[in-house]
Amino acid sequence: MSFSTKYGICYSPTWTTWAPPYSNTGANAQFSDADFFNESFQALWNTGSDGTNTYRDDLGTIGGASFNLVRVYDWGPTRGWNSATSVGQAHLDFLNYASANNLQVIVPISNYFLSDDTYAWAGQDPTSDYALDGAPADIQTALQQFLGSVTDPDTGRIHSAVHSFSVGNEIDINTLVGQGVSGVVSPASRLGRIIWWFVNLQAQITANNLGKVLLTSPISNADQGGSGTNPPSYWFQAFVNGVTGGVTPLPQGTQGGTSGTFSANWFGLNDFSWYTEWYYNSVNIYQTGSGLLATVGQYDNWQVNTANNINWPGQQFDVPLLLTEIGVERATPSNSNNQDAQFTAVTQQIAQAIENYLNGNPNTLLAGYCIYEFNDEAYLNANWGIFMSGAPLYEEATGTTQVSYGPWPSTLYPVDQLSPVTYSTTSVTLSAALAKIFTSS
Repeated sequence: MSFSTKYGICYSPTWTTWAPPYSNTGANAQFSDADFFNESFQALWNTGSDGTNTYRDDLGTIGGASFNLVRVYDWGPTRGWNSATSVGQAHLDFLNYASANNLQVIVPISNYFLSDDTYAWAGQDPTSDYALDGAPADIQTALQQFLGSVTDPDTGRIHSAVHSFSVGNEIDINTLVGQGVSGVVSPASRLGRIIWWFVNLQAQITANNLGKVLLTSPISNADQGGSGTNPPSYWFQAFVNGVTGGVTPLPQGTQGGTSGTFSANWFGLNDFSWYTEWYYNSVNIYQTGSGLLATVGQYDNWQVNTANNINWPGQQFDVPLLLTEIGVERATPSNSNNQDAQFTAVTQQIAQAIENYLNGNPNTLLAGYCIYEFNDEAYLNANWGIFMSGAPLYEEATGTTQVSYGPWPSTLYPVDQLSPVTYSTTSVTLSAALAKIFTSS
């Protein structure tokens, strides 16, 4: 698989009063998930105005900072539903504007579509061969709706702005409680469902001549660290090699396991001839400096060793690695000293450190990284990212949104003012400093 380095940003444009979950009906239905990458929320990411207020133009800002990749987290494929074509078209403007700003997008298959909800897997698992019709009818339909939502109607192929599909997020620690169900979904079910999505996305894209899209599933930490010996398995390995129920132990750190082993047999992606051309490993990681470079070096130059903290990621891989989240936290965003510390850590211990590694290791499998994130998840008081949310500039109407089962009424949402993290002594913004590093490569 050939690739060019991706300098990405995790984009989650929530606002200070956003507090999920919301009802899937009524006035708050527009906020039923965190999908703000459709035409109803274009005041956040698009250029232009509503006749009175100027849109915030996040994608223009991201592209202007020399990022070339955007990772988003939720994607409702039936937004903008066209009943005549059975396609949701509300994300096409987002993809078009991303492309105009030289950005590609990691489009998610949200965790909901791995859950046991009535309209997802409903307590079933795929058949052992991952056949399309071996999944519930609603999941088969969801797959077709996803592909329709990212297909360019002018070309009949996957939109050129789509970099990859990410199936779920942090599935090693996310038990899917709250994704329309109250109970835990077992690790074996999570694994089998993810591989089903990989297999059938690839098959449908190929069969329908839709082009090519890379596939991945971001892991929270890929079972790094630990002091145990003879590490039995890792999620990277489970995706690629499959597992044997009752024999293959759960990878370290996995949540929701009951017996310490997988409860079903699943064969892996390396049984498919397309695996190395379509799949890449991805991890959400919060290391900096020498620790970060040691982890990347372990991926590139793996050696057999019985110590778990040396053996990461469990075997030598021949597919790229993308760091789908990387960053540092500032405890008090209004404190300029904390901004300075974050500025220094992100620019020197992450971006410049990775750039030096890439320059010194021309054969690396490291495909790039995504800084976490473009603006704050204010409702979590997370205080991460390269921008801070301020007071709302104005309120914007979503407009009525058509989804597959009916309309969602228009409602108002605030467009917050963003303040860039800035180094106090030079007044250089973090995004400008990153742009300089990216363009010097």
